[in-house]
Amino acid sequence: MEERLTRTIGSLRNWEDLAQFATNARERGQLTDEVSDAINTRSAELGRTFISEKTGLDLRDLSPAEEKIVQAVSEYVGIMRRQGKYPGRTVEQLRNRGLQDAAESAVCRATPTQGFQNLAVAALDDLSYEQIVVDHADEFSRRAVWFSRRTLGLPNDSESPPAAADGDTQTRTTTLIQWLKNEAESNGGVMPLFTNADAATILQMQDMARYGRVFGNIQSRIDFACYVCNLPPLGLTADAPFARAWTQQDRNWAFPVPVMQAASQSRIWNADDFDRVLRETERLSGQAHILWKDALSADETRVKAWAFGLNQSSSELQPEELPFSKRNPPWSRDELILALELYLRHRASPLRKDDREVTELSEFLGKMGQVLGLAEAETYRNANGVYMKMMNFRRFDTEYTNDGKVGLTRGNKDEEVVWHEFSIDPVRLAAVTAAIRLTIEKHSGGYELRSTDEPDIQEAEEGHVLTRLHRVRERNRKLIEAKKKAALKQHGRLSCEACSFDFSQKYGPAGEGLIDVHHTIPVHTLSQGDITRLEDLALLCANCHRVVHSSRRWLTVKQVMDLIRR
Repeated sequence: MEERLTRTIGSLRNWEDLAQFATNARERGQLTDEVSDAINTRSAELGRTFISEKTGLDLRDLSPAEEKIVQAVSEYVGIMRRQGKYPGRTVEQLRNRGLQDAAESAVCRATPTQGFQNLAVAALDDLSYEQIVVDHADEFSRRAVWFSRRTLGLPNDSESPPAAADGDTQTRTTTLIQWLKNEAESNGGVMPLFTNADAATILQMQDMARYGRVFGNIQSRIDFACYVCNLPPLGLTADAPFARAWTQQDRNWAFPVPVMQAASQSRIWNADDFDRVLRETERLSGQAHILWKDALSADETRVKAWAFGLNQSSSELQPEELPFSKRNPPWSRDELILALELYLRHRASPLRKDDREVTELSEFLGKMGQVLGLAEAETYRNANGVYMKMMNFRRFDTEYTNDGKVGLTRGNKDEEVVWHEFSIDPVRLAAVTAAIRLTIEKHSGGYELRSTDEPDIQEAEEGHVLTRLHRVRERNRKLIEAKKKAALKQHGRLSCEACSFDFSQKYGPAGEGLIDVHHTIPVHTLSQGDITRLEDLALLCANCHRVVHSSRRWLTVKQVMDLIRR
């Protein structure tokens, strides 16, 4: 083609001029293939400029797939404009979604796109969104690849497309996997205790009668992804299997649920496990029962081998090599009180999980667990777990929720109780927190607080630590003997200060010297160095002493006396 003709075509500024040039060339018998190619090239150049101006997209430094998309859209825009049409829908999609997301949205549909059809007519099939997606599959979702392959007449490895990444099913799946990942991370890799109801609450599905089937489908998709990844099923890290899961149906064998659950709950899960499972769910269809049905139909032997082999492959470590052999216990009232105090202290400007004070509380809770004989691992309450527990309180905080926000939705009744008992009384909260910390520091080298809890003694509102400290002081033999000696000297006998019961009068010599000693001063009000005085102790019979400690808010001796009078 002549250089003059090339320059002329390259100088045309719009599609109307291009269309007129093509008409003139055709009438003169000069519309050769070479001239047509030059017209199409200039049309694509105009299309690229059109895309940039109309969408505001930066078309520099594009990936291979994005470059192809721009080329395809440019060709398509040129075809439409030469036909006197305006590609408004294409422009809107590009402006709102960007290059790759626009292609994703266009191909994930039941019928081929208009662009695909127009490019096919122009013998430009290789520039269709569908072909670009297949050629650059690593830059697109598996769902887009599935639809593109179907449109192009290529085979897929499943009859149903993967769930939409922004659809409810995959969004909920992603949310649940992320929560499970955070829970394991906060507990040294071992999943802490939780119920299916806890997990459902994360997805705003508290009403299991209404959402049970939907939640079960989400959990089952995750379990299927675990099967594909040769991992134990994450659904069985809950305290009990989901009601409708792992049924035998018409098979001649049943899933070994106890073995599978043991493998799931004892595994040291890592971030890569959860990332692999999440990636696998992104390629799965939405209905889990179809996935399992197809897998059992195509290769039942493999599914069975996975289920029965989990007891051997659930962890690379042998049980004796695990950092700890059991899950950390649920958060105690003491721990919740400490977390609440830290949360409220920074209520106006919440801490981040990597802030020093969050780390310090994590370390202190580890020390407290060791003092109480509950923790042996450094991961007992790590910083991530402390941060998440603090954020759980947000759902009760009207200063936060009045703006329409919500805290972490998972939580338990104890958190709510502690919030209502202490959030309205910051002075008392500060005193209890200080007393807990002081007690742990003073007993960090001993075993005084490791005594077995007594069934008749209700844990005080101030928590486990101060309850145990209270009982330690009540059992101080020197104080007991001194109090009894003072009472005998003053009254000549040992009788209950609430009901006047005297063991020696009732039982004779067998009851001589029997009486309980009760510490009347709230332990959290004592300061460092305070000495227990005899006036702080009361003599009580066993019955009245149990009544004092029968509820979380312990009664005073006077209150017990009033109950007796009534």
